[in-house]
Amino acid sequence: MKNIHKIYSFLFIVLMALPFSSCTDELNTNSSTDVSDKEVLTSVSGLNMVLLSAYQYILMGDSKEGAQGQAVYTGIPGLCLYYDLSGADILCHTNYGGSTCDSYQFSTRRTTAAENAVKIWRNMYFVINEVNIILNALPDASGSDAEKDIIEGQCKTLRGIAYFNLIFNYQQTYAIAKNKRGVILRTSPSDPVDKGFSTVEEIYTQIVSDLTDAKTLLSGFNRSEKWQVNADVTSGYLARVYQVMGNWQGALTEASAVYSRNSALMTKDQWYSGFHDIDIPEVLWAIVNTNITNNGENTWFCYWFNQDPSYGETMQGGPIYNFLQLLVDDKYVQLFDATDYRGAKCTKTYATGDPETNHVSNADEQGVMFWHRTRCAIDKINDKWAYNKFKFIGTGDVGQHQYINYPIMRASEMLLIKAEAEANLGQPTALATLNGLQTARNATLTTTTDKNQLLEAIYVERRKELLGEGVTGMYDLLRLQKPLVRYGASTTNPAGHFSWAFQSMDGYNGSDAQPTGQIPSNDYRFICQIPQLEFANNKAVNEQTEQNPFSGQ
Repeated sequence: MKNIHKIYSFLFIVLMALPFSSCTDELNTNSSTDVSDKEVLTSVSGLNMVLLSAYQYILMGDSKEGAQGQAVYTGIPGLCLYYDLSGADILCHTNYGGSTCDSYQFSTRRTTAAENAVKIWRNMYFVINEVNIILNALPDASGSDAEKDIIEGQCKTLRGIAYFNLIFNYQQTYAIAKNKRGVILRTSPSDPVDKGFSTVEEIYTQIVSDLTDAKTLLSGFNRSEKWQVNADVTSGYLARVYQVMGNWQGALTEASAVYSRNSALMTKDQWYSGFHDIDIPEVLWAIVNTNITNNGENTWFCYWFNQDPSYGETMQGGPIYNFLQLLVDDKYVQLFDATDYRGAKCTKTYATGDPETNHVSNADEQGVMFWHRTRCAIDKINDKWAYNKFKFIGTGDVGQHQYINYPIMRASEMLLIKAEAEANLGQPTALATLNGLQTARNATLTTTTDKNQLLEAIYVERRKELLGEGVTGMYDLLRLQKPLVRYGASTTNPAGHFSWAFQSMDGYNGSDAQPTGQIPSNDYRFICQIPQLEFANNKAVNEQTEQNPFSGQ
C-alpha cells in the first residue's frame, strides 16, 4: 500500500465531486470543489487510484473511526476484534475501555441504531459506492481488456466482502433468515437514494455472483502486495460464504482449491514468531502497515496483555505502546493437550519470597503461548492468562507499533473449512483432513468417525487455530446457531471471565460456585440495528416495520 496515504488525500478531493448514491447523510456530502472527474474515471490508471481508496476503507476503515477508542470499527482488522471479542474465549479488562470493551460486554452502544451501529454500515457502503463508480466507468475507460479484468475482479471481490460483512451484522444467519429483510442492494452509482431492503437471500445471491465472477477475472492476476485481493483470497471468501449458507459442496470446492495451492502450513517457529510475518506462505491475505499507511494502535498487537515482563506493567511500558486489555479464558487454555505447541503454558504464579525466583521472567514466557503476569498491579489480572499469539517485540522505536503487519486469511482456515464440508457431506476423508492440521501442530489426533462428534472437534480446532483472526467467537456462534456461554471467575476458577463480561447476558449470579452467563442462539444482541440515519434519509424504508429488535430471537 505504498503511497496510499498521499493518493487517498488526493482522492478525498476528487471522490467527493463524484456522483455517489449513498446510504447515509455522511456519504451524501457534496463537494464545492471544481475538480474534474474525467481524468480519474476515463483511464485504468485513474480507476486504479479510486480502487486504492476502496482498499483504504475496507482494510483501514474510515479515518473518523481511527481513534483508539473505536478500534473494532477500523476496517477488516477492526471486525476481527469485533467478532472474536463477542465470543467465549477472550477476556477484556476495563483499564482502557473503548469499543473493545463495548464488544466484550455486549454494550447497547455496540448495536443500537442511534449509536455505533452506523459505523460498520457507513464503512462498508463507502466501499460499495466506490467500486460501483469504478465498475460503471470501466467499460468506457482507456486501457487493455486484461487491465480492466483485474480492476473488475478486485472491485467485485471487495463488493462481495463488504456485503458479506453487512448482511452478517445486520440480520440473523442465512439458515433461518434467508427470507427476512436484509440490507440495501446497490450495484450502480445511479441507484436512487430512496431504495428498499433486499432479502437476505438476494444479498447472498449477489455476493456469490460477485465473488464467482471475480475469481475468473483474477485468475491471471499476479499481485505485487499481499494487501491486494487475488483469486485465492476471492475463493477463500467464497468458501466462507458457502460455509455460512450451508452450501457444503461449494465450500469444499473453493477451500480445497485454495489449500491445494497453499498447503505449506506454519512451522512451530513461525507460529511463535508473533504473527506479524506476512511473507510466510500460509498467509493468503494481510494488512501491510508502513509509516505512510497504518491502523495506528487499532490492531490486536496493542491490545493483548502480553508484552514481556521486563517492559513493565504500565500502558506506556517498553518500546511499544500497549493498552493492556485482552487475555484469554481458562476454558480456552484447557482446550489444548500437553503436546500441542499452540497451547504450551507457564503455570508459575506469584508467591512470597525472592521476587526474582517467584515472578515470571522473560525467559519463562517467551517460549510458551500462555502465562500469568505475576508482576502486574492492575486489579484482577495476576490470575488470568496472557496469550502470546499476536506479539511484537519492540526494539526502541516508540512509533513502530503502528507499522505491524497483520494476517487476515490463512491456509489453515481453508483446511478446516474443507474438513467441515467433508464431514457435513458424509465424506470419510474429513477425519484425515482434520488430522492433517493436528499433526502439523503436534496435537493429539481426533479419532472419532461419528459425524456430530467430528464436527464438534472441528469447531474446537477452529477456536484453537484461528482465535484473533475474525472467524471464531460471534462469527461461528451465529453461523452455527450456538448460544454464547461464558464462565465467570470464581474461587476455583480465578482465570475465568471478569464480572463485567455479563452485564448484558442472561443467568449470571456472581455468588454461584461457578457463575455462568449466556446469550441464546440467534439472539439479536449479536446483531446491529439499522442506523437511524438510513431511515431518516431513505424514504423507501420504514423504521417501525423493518428495524431489528435489540434482543430476542
